[in-house]
Parts: sequence; C-alpha cells; structure tokens
Amino acid sequence: MRPYIGDILLEKGYLKAEDLDRALACQATRVLGRGRADDWVSTFLIDVARTKYNKRDEFYLGRILTELKLVPEDRMREALEIQSRAPDRRPAGKLEALAQIAGRINGSYNLIDLLSLILVSTGELVEAESASLIVHDHERDALVILMPTGPAAEAVRDLEIPRGRGIASWVYAHGEPVVSNDAAKDERFYPGIDEATGYTSRQILCVPLTVKGRRLGAIEAINRRDGRPFVDADRMLLEMFAAHAGIAIENTRLTLALAQAAEEMEVQKVNVGAIERVRAAALVAVSLLAEVRRTVVPLQGYARRLREEGVDERVLRYSTYMDGEMDRLVQHAEDIVQYLRDDYAPVVAPVDLGELAREFESRAWVECRVSGVALELSIEAGLSVPGDRELLLKGLGHLFRNSRDAMRDGGRFAVAAMRSGDEAVLSVTDSGPGIGPDLFEQVFAPFFTSGKRGGMGLGLAIVRRIVERHGGTVRALPSGEGASFEIRLPVRPAS
Repeated sequence: MRPYIGDILLEKGYLKAEDLDRALACQATRVLGRGRADDWVSTFLIDVARTKYNKRDEFYLGRILTELKLVPEDRMREALEIQSRAPDRRPAGKLEALAQIAGRINGSYNLIDLLSLILVSTGELVEAESASLIVHDHERDALVILMPTGPAAEAVRDLEIPRGRGIASWVYAHGEPVVSNDAAKDERFYPGIDEATGYTSRQILCVPLTVKGRRLGAIEAINRRDGRPFVDADRMLLEMFAAHAGIAIENTRLTLALAQAAEEMEVQKVNVGAIERVRAAALVAVSLLAEVRRTVVPLQGYARRLREEGVDERVLRYSTYMDGEMDRLVQHAEDIVQYLRDDYAPVVAPVDLGELAREFESRAWVECRVSGVALELSIEAGLSVPGDRELLLKGLGHLFRNSRDAMRDGGRFAVAAMRSGDEAVLSVTDSGPGIGPDLFEQVFAPFFTSGKRGGMGLGLAIVRRIVERHGGTVRALPSGEGASFEIRLPVRPAS
C-alpha cells in the first residue's frame, strides 16, 4: 500500500495541513458539483465512482494542488517520484488490513481513494476473487455495480441488477448479510450478471452498506480463491469493513458541507457579523477534525487488539462499539453544521409537553444508567405548545448532556413544565456544581466552556437558537444547588 501524495507533501514540509484540507474540499466540489453537500445518498456514490473510472485528470489531487498554487510543480514532481518508488506494502493479515483502513480514514477525506482501498482490501480480507460496491440508483430504481475488482471488473462495471432480483437486492431490501456457498442453487441468485460476463459466481458473501441507519446498497465478495466456503468470521470482518466505508462516506459529506458553509460566509463579509461567522467556521473545522481523530483512535486500538487476539465472538462487540462511535461523531458534526448554517426553522405543529418529556426519557434512559443520573419529570397535564417536536427534543438533549458532563459522579436531572398565562414555563435543574452569577449570560455564547474538558461549548448556544426560533426565551437562573434554566414558550401560534 503506497502512501498518499498528500501525506508525502505533508511529511516533506511542502504543504500545510489546512491547505491539504482546502484542496480536498475543492476536489470533492469538482466531483459532486455545488449545492450537493447534503445529497449523500446513492447519487453521491455513483458520481464519485464514475469520476474515478472516467480518469478525468482535473479531479486528481496533484493537479488541484498546483492549480491552487499550494505546491510548486517541481515539488509535486518530486513527491510523485517518491510515491512511485515507495514499496506497495500489502497488509500482513486480515486484521492489519482493517487497521490500515482505519488509519487512512483518520488521515484523508479523499473518498475516491478510500472507497478503492476498501474494495481492494475487501478481496484480500476474505480471500475473494472479486469484490464490488453495489448501490441503489433511485433514478433507475435498480442496483448498480460500481468500482468492481477482479477478473470480470470491466465487464460488470455499471451493470444493473433489476429490483427484487439477486442476493445483493435481498441484502439491500432486508438489511441483513448473506453467506451463500452454492450460489447457483440459492433461490435469490440472479444469473443475468454471469450470463452477460461469462464469469461464474460460485460463492457469494454480501453485507449491507448503511450510513447513519440509511441503506445505500451492499458490498459483495465473490468466490474464495482457495475454493473453501465463506464462514461467519468472513461475514463479521466484511461487516466491519462496510462500517468503515460508512465512516468514509459520512466524513467526506460533512467535510464538504463545512467547506461550502465557509464559502457562503466569505460571500457575506459585508458586515461584522459575517466576519465573525467566518472566524467561527474556522474554529468549527478545527474542532471537527479533532473529533474525527478522537473517535478513530479507539477504532484503531480495537483493530490492533483484534490482530493480537484473533477473530472470535468479540469481533461483534467491537464492531458494535465502532458503529456507536460513528453515530456519535455524525450527530456531533451535524449539530455543528446545523448551527453554522442557522438551520433551525421549526416545522410547527401542536406538541404535547407531557408526551415530549416521555419521549425524551425513553431516548435518555441508557445515558442516565451509564452516567448514574436520576431523571425526574413533572409536567402539567394537557399542556401543549406550537413547535417542532424534534428540535425541542434536540434542545432538551443538549441541556441534559450539559448537566451530565458537569455531574461527573452522577446526580439528579429534573424537567418540570406548567402554564403561566399565555406561556408554557419549562424548568430544567440539576444537582451539579452550578453556574456562577457572573456567567449567566456567557454560558449561551458559542464556544464558551467552563469547568469541562474537551467540550466545544455549543450545546447551550444551540438551545438558545432553537428556543428563539420558537418565539421563546431561555435564561439561566440562580439556584441553591446545581444549575437551573427556565424556558418560556408561547402556548398559541404567532398571529
């Protein structure tokens, strides 16, 4: 496995990390076009995969770096020569391949190279003759074979699998893996691809590809090179590879979203507020990068432990941990982008605060048990407000996590609501160390933290933004014990 050109330039001191991020964002924008930052479903992957195989040199990172005058041409030639001379070191074993991919995801947002790496390594990991990324194309309502590897790669690229036909279609529809060691006798097998290519699919291992719970398609490995059957250990490892693919896709989407948000702010530099938002965007980008690294490091650590211990039932537990960490990272990054874009326009409908509190309780109970926090609810019956249920739940979630982080040894988190005239008064209190009177206003400022390590300081800023978009107010109150917040929301829609 040769080093990336960007890594070589960084190591030689010819390129700064922030300039590499700028070039990668430019590359992603050229591949996907503008206005596509949130289009992360099948079209995203189809465009990227076709770009790779069109071999259009305007998408190559080296050319972009020289066009942007970030690296002189002579130094780029030197780096390319170093890359060509570097040994193509292949992983020593299956789990080392997994660790290498984790490292690449941590170090690059170049989705084209990452997906290629994943598919090539998939074949090595399960000792398969070929591997393919299969994505559902909503325009054609069919599964499309993208970025295949192996002896029939050119023949199968971009071929369609009709809806409801084939093992990959079944995996996509049901969200479950399939191990079929006698494919021709499997009633789900679709022979059309073999007939079109002359290739014989004897054994098929196929796992779903999902991003944040949304099904995009499948990753498929065909025919073990040694003729032996695929086993459960192969399935579990391929599922972990699919999880890595999901991380790569989502990280790239979020990086592009942040880059486009920063560009939008540059255009709005006509007032002081816009300039401050540009500075905030830089802080957000740095924090996001730190979060990505903080999350991927334990993933790499687990991969190393797997390599040392061997494949057994713990693989499932470790992959579950990876999925959970990926979800946490994605939610964190999406909160940042949403705040950066001020994307809090509520979809207004009647919201019963009692039902809202019970839904919040059901979502938070696991965190409460793990952190030793007792949740108390006291909501006036029949009290409702016009608002956006999910945004209000998001606001409660940030208040809860703010209190949980402050109560390191556990404690009490209480939510109460009652009507006061034309307003609903929602009170949130905890038994933590509390807030000093001189900080009552500062705690709502973006990026302000006090007494917490590693926090970004956006939680309460997001709460205030959500409440204000609902026509309400939020403030910190003096309290004899712990922190206390009061939210006031109108009980009638604005006329």
